Amino acid sequence: MKIKINKKKIKWQIAVVILFVAMAITIFPTYDNILARVQKLTSADVLLIDPGHGGMDGGAESAAGVTEKNINLAIALHIKELAERDGWNVVMTREEDKGLYNEDEKRTIRSKKTEDLLARKKMIEEAQPLAAVSIHLNSFKQDRSVRGAQTFYPTGGDDVIVEESKKLAEAIQEQLIIGINDGTERTALGKRDVLLFKNPAAPIVIVECGFLSNPEESKLLENKDYQRKLAQSIYDGIMKYSGKEAHNPILTIDSRG
Repeated sequence: MKIKINKKKIKWQIAVVILFVAMAITIFPTYDNILARVQKLTSADVLLIDPGHGGMDGGAESAAGVTEKNINLAIALHIKELAERDGWNVVMTREEDKGLYNEDEKRTIRSKKTEDLLARKKMIEEAQPLAAVSIHLNSFKQDRSVRGAQTFYPTGGDDVIVEESKKLAEAIQEQLIIGINDGTERTALGKRDVLLFKNPAAPIVIVECGFLSNPEESKLLENKDYQRKLAQSIYDGIMKYSGKEAHNPILTIDSRG
């Protein structure tokens, strides 16, 4: 039996397949294409570190009166030291106990805080870092047993920036679990209701390094050696995300009390 082949139909089918593949590549970009876009949008050697709060804004406070702002700065400065050792161009939103707002006694505290956050956001937009990491401490007075470090990333904005922020957050969270070993094994979470996360210009995360409301963890957070361990863990996560290798890998410590 002689089979008749419809060449026109075959050519049409091949054309449809080629068109579908081309559309798939356009709609679903490869990881290399995504990475290339991020690198085009950002500076590969720039790391921005944002120690939360400062000045009149102390942030969270422990039962003993220890304020968040100073611990944030200490951890951030340790990260800066590690990063500069590896050749990063580090941009700090602050390097002293000072807020990013205009001192005016007539203005409300709320307006100063808003100005401060907008100034930090502007610094990120201007620096265009490969990664922006904001350092904070948590508090949950309703249950003082709650503890553990956790990383957050934006869920709104440019899809590529959001996806890279998630990868950065997951890399840091993984290293916090390994390095701090506090038994909590928290996971990186997406957040939308954060000013710094509104239409981010670069991959960005917020790292809540622990709970000042937890008496045991609060004492750890005040400890300079523990602050250095936190900084090293966060930095190792940044390095893992960037594809670089840290010169000084972290030493695991048990923080479960």
